[in-house]
Amino acid sequence: MGFNKRHIDKERIISAFKSDGAKGITDLYRADAIFMPANSPVCHYIDKIMSKNESIEYKQNLIDVYMTQLLEGIYPFK
Repeated sequence: MGFNKRHIDKERIISAFKSDGAKGITDLYRADAIFMPANSPVCHYIDKIMSKNESIEYKQNLIDVYMTQLLEGIYPFK
């Protein structure tokens, strides 16, 4: 049994969402340690959602709404 760490950036989040939807993003968080860039609003927002004390279904719904709006251009890419 090893230590599972994951480096997550904006491109990886977008790729996971495009291929598997919100479930793809929540699956990225199945690791012992998560490393993200400090200057990415996308990573920061997803991290805030994932750290909420809510059900996985609620988190996936928030992610789905945010990512859909992001990809439609409602939020700026940074």
